[in-house]
Amino acid sequence: MAFAGNVDELALLQSVRLKGSVSAPVLAVQLGVTESSAQAALDALVAAGRASDSGDAGVSLTDAGVTELEDQLDAERVSIDEDLFAEVVERFEPLDEEFAELTEGDVDSLVDLDRRASDVFDDVSAYVPRLARYQELLADSLDRVKSGDSFSDTYAVVWSELRREILSASAQ
Repeated sequence: MAFAGNVDELALLQSVRLKGSVSAPVLAVQLGVTESSAQAALDALVAAGRASDSGDAGVSLTDAGVTELEDQLDAERVSIDEDLFAEVVERFEPLDEEFAELTEGDVDSLVDLDRRASDVFDDVSAYVPRLARYQELLADSLDRVKSGDSFSDTYAVVWSELRREILSASAQ
């Protein structure tokens, strides 16, 4: 459902929860929207009592925001074919184990893993369309790692968030 700033409310709430505290510039990148749209969405969350100022130029979810998020995630799960999505999760798990073994500076292995994981992430996006944005975030993070940015500060953060999303969608 579109929220203030034409931002999907479920994606907004989940992004705030995953980040813990989020500012408009960070949220804009995460959701692929303009910074002004992200700010409008955050302002609307605060006005609705679903988020509050976290004191670090960002906002975090209130108890009401967490409750709303859980309700929306439950509704989303109802629309997912559990058996078929479980097969996708089974294909993801060995990749996730391999990911956990990667070390900083092992760019070639990361590139190979990213390539092999792309089909799984395509399937994840087919079942949970709001997660399609993660493929762009992973691609951008991979480019940053190739350019010398820290693996643990870029790609690992996005992978970890997507992992949490996949497990949440599968009710794990």
